[in-house]
Amino acid sequence: MMMISLFMMLLFLTTIISAFIYQRTNQDIHLVLAIFTAIIFFVCALAMAHWSIHMFALLTLLCIRIPFFYAKTVNIYEEI
Repeated sequence: MMMISLFMMLLFLTTIISAFIYQRTNQDIHLVLAIFTAIIFFVCALAMAHWSIHMFALLTLLCIRIPFFYAKTVNIYEEI
């Protein structure tokens, strides 16, 4: 268990440091490194998370209302 938490901390630090280096140098390789390590960190964190965290995230996503996805009413019959 110690190795998994150490791996996750190193992965998180790599993501943060790559983002800071990208902000200072403006080289695209650091942005790509930050994005890919953040994706890997997110997937590993979700795989290790407790089921209650998954349920909380699911309920949060179900409560979010995005205006783009609202149903629009369409009149089928037009009045003449």
